[in-house]
Amino acid sequence: MNAPSSAGSADRERFRTLRWLHDHWSRPIGRPAYYWYLTFGSSLELHRIVRICQEAIAFPYYDLLPIQDLHLTLDRIAFAGDITPDRLDAIRTTAARTCRQIQPFKITIDSLGGTPGAIGLTVSPAEPILHLRDTLRAATLSVCPDAPIRHSFHPHVTIAYANSDGIPAAEVISAVEKLNSTTHVDILIREGTLVLLERYNRSYTWQVISRIPLTG
Repeated sequence: MNAPSSAGSADRERFRTLRWLHDHWSRPIGRPAYYWYLTFGSSLELHRIVRICQEAIAFPYYDLLPIQDLHLTLDRIAFAGDITPDRLDAIRTTAARTCRQIQPFKITIDSLGGTPGAIGLTVSPAEPILHLRDTLRAATLSVCPDAPIRHSFHPHVTIAYANSDGIPAAEVISAVEKLNSTTHVDILIREGTLVLLERYNRSYTWQVISRIPLTG
């Protein structure tokens, strides 16, 4: 069995201390927005692991993320109504040029944990992900200096969102504890993805606008 990363161990410890779940969907529905993502459409081993995890946590108080929608959020670019197609294309062009200097890199998914509002898989190491995030952010800010970037960053892949308040967390904590010996997978990251994200009542949907290859 692979040992969890330090980040994964910390996430598991925080998750064990939860007492109550919080409805992720209680926040107001925001405007559609463009984001930088890592996406995992071809990561079949990740898909297999997530299916196992989702079957074990298929409680009525969670909404499970569709397998094809698995992603890691890197940064926000702009709200859809606040950026012109020309400026978005300029960001994409700049990102494509600067990402030629970044080599593909491996990430490891090795621990399941979460927050009161969601369950997700921890991703490590953070350093190459942060480097890619910072490179893509620089491309965004070179065109839109006042872009509404996200200031907090914790690399993770969400697999379920809580849909109720006041649910005791003990049941899901117990289920997650039994899963954590099965969640290790290594993935080679070859690109960043520009997407348009929209939220509906109790779901998100996103479409790919552009894929930016890492060719360093």
